[in-house]
Amino acid sequence: MNDDDDDDEEEEKKKKGNGKYFCPGKNKKLRQFLRMSDVLLTSNEAESLTGIANPILARQLLRKGVRTKWVVVKMGPKGSILITTSSTTCAPAFKVEVMDTVGCGDSFVAAIAFGFIHNIPLVNTLMFANAVDAATAMGCGAGRNVATLKQVVELMEALDLNEDDEFWNELLGEHLDAQEVTFLSKMVLNGSNDRMNHVTLQKVVSELLPKLISSQLEGTMSS
Repeated sequence: MNDDDDDDEEEEKKKKGNGKYFCPGKNKKLRQFLRMSDVLLTSNEAESLTGIANPILARQLLRKGVRTKWVVVKMGPKGSILITTSSTTCAPAFKVEVMDTVGCGDSFVAAIAFGFIHNIPLVNTLMFANAVDAATAMGCGAGRNVATLKQVVELMEALDLNEDDEFWNELLGEHLDAQEVTFLSKMVLNGSNDRMNHVTLQKVVSELLPKLISSQLEGTMSS
């Protein structure tokens, strides 16, 4: 198969709503996978991939990718961020009693893929991925023991985020002036600068629930 055939195949997959998602770990073939991936998901590997400790600067990976549109950095109990060429979206994690983290990473990736394929807004996608991750951590093991949609919805509707203003202020810091930042919050904050857009968890949940229910009825999401 020649390069033109490869390009035609990739274009056809895009039209069908599919995407490629890559979790690098310690993979040495990063450049090759960046060329092929729509979404790059990473966590503690962000520093080894970019050489920079601040995950906000993982945006540099977008410059290395030919078709990469999102870089998602998962930061455990702190939450996660989703970076595009023009914006940064931040979502604190949900407060839960962690029982077992087996299956959390895969569940998180699946939720990100769902949001990407269905063109769900960035902050909604990130919140949903955090919720799926947290709900899975409340159970034991992977496979059939991963969180159900009912458990994820109940967690989202509890509206309980693990907010850590000191952590996020330090993480964003000087980068607030560099591009648009959307931040998921428990409540509306009075006053904001031109680059920081606070979105309430309640608003995001109310927007996302109809989509989840619709997908469940259509059979594209299990209960």
